[in-house]
Amino acid sequence: MGAGALDAVIRRLFSWPGVAGLAGLLALLLLVPWLTAEQAPTGPQLLVAGAFVGLLWAATWSMSRARAHRAVAATAELARKQAMFRIELEQRLEVQGHLRESEARVRAIVDSAPIVLFAIDRDGAITFSAGVGPDPLGKKPGEAIGWSAADLFVDHPVVVDGIRNALSGIGGRADLIQGERSFAFNLAPFRDAAGNTAGAIVVAIDVTERRRTEEALRQTVATLQEVDQNRQALLRRLVHAQEEERRAIARDIHDDTIQSMFAVGLHLSTLRTQLHEATGSAQLEILERSVQESTNRLRHLLFELRPAALDEGGLPAALREYLEVMRSENGIAVELKTSMEHSPASDTQVIAYRIAQEALGNVRKHARARRVECAVSAVDDGILTRIADDGIGFDDERSRPVAGHLGLVSMRERAEMAGGWFRITSARGNGCVVEYWIPDGTEGVSLAA
Repeated sequence: MGAGALDAVIRRLFSWPGVAGLAGLLALLLLVPWLTAEQAPTGPQLLVAGAFVGLLWAATWSMSRARAHRAVAATAELARKQAMFRIELEQRLEVQGHLRESEARVRAIVDSAPIVLFAIDRDGAITFSAGVGPDPLGKKPGEAIGWSAADLFVDHPVVVDGIRNALSGIGGRADLIQGERSFAFNLAPFRDAAGNTAGAIVVAIDVTERRRTEEALRQTVATLQEVDQNRQALLRRLVHAQEEERRAIARDIHDDTIQSMFAVGLHLSTLRTQLHEATGSAQLEILERSVQESTNRLRHLLFELRPAALDEGGLPAALREYLEVMRSENGIAVELKTSMEHSPASDTQVIAYRIAQEALGNVRKHARARRVECAVSAVDDGILTRIADDGIGFDDERSRPVAGHLGLVSMRERAEMAGGWFRITSARGNGCVVEYWIPDGTEGVSLAA
């Protein structure tokens, strides 16, 4: 017998059941011979037998008490477990009630939403269908349950591919056109608690009215763009006609009127040298000065209409000449910087000059500037012009008078209808900066010039 088995036997012998059994056995061993031998036991023998019987009773009473304690403990444990089970059951019932309420709310929301909701299992079968929106398949709610999604949407491969992707764990979108109606599909994988794809959720939304509205909006935008293009084309033709008219008037003034005035001046000068009377000579001198002033005004008008330098030397030469006039007539310090590797197209230079002419004219009349800086450079296949003055500035475009001139709005329109851009920055007391860019050699430039 091993040590473990011996230890178990000893514990069993010295436990209350073991003591009771041992005491009973000893009592029987003492009493049986006495009862069979017709001889009364002696006092010590009775005392020993009584001791064993007492020990037997004590052991039996102790075991009964232990069993009673164990029964009470078992009853208490059972009551405790029953209470825990009752609490757990109540909690479970409460959770199930909340789940039923949540499910009812979700179902009510889905059933009242203008959508159609599909749930698809991993095998591709539709397990749930709800919603009050128009069904893309023309079925009533619930009729699609049990059908294969691939079979139902067999005529719409884009939707079938989206469902397959969703069952593979990849969400997406798809469009479906059924007759005159349009539907937008949102497809997403449905995952279980472990994060594995257990199916797919498909939401179909009827977007027919939205598509119609978008189409109407696109048509409206296209119409507005066409109207704007027509307006710009009309403006380009008007500006082109204006430039041609200026060119014709300038040519007539130069070839006819100025030449005639110059001839009149020569005749008056010759006549004055031939007269000897002081009174007649003085009157001729006054008349000669008047003719000279008229000739100068005509030359200035010719310069405003179409400077010869623009045709002969291009944009830099024309700007240099205009700035020189500003310096001599208005006492404004001027500076011109040019950075152009090649000469732009003639029409490009004309429109760039017209915008600069209007901007510099505003400086002469309204800015009260002491200095003007003008920079012209070739940038991004076009002409970038920057005109800055140190004048009084203004708060916004409405603050500067534009009577008799095209104004800031017209300068912007010239630049934009040529395919470029125009911007102006100014603050009262801090001067003004005009910047614009005109693309070189485009059709818009040719017409805008």
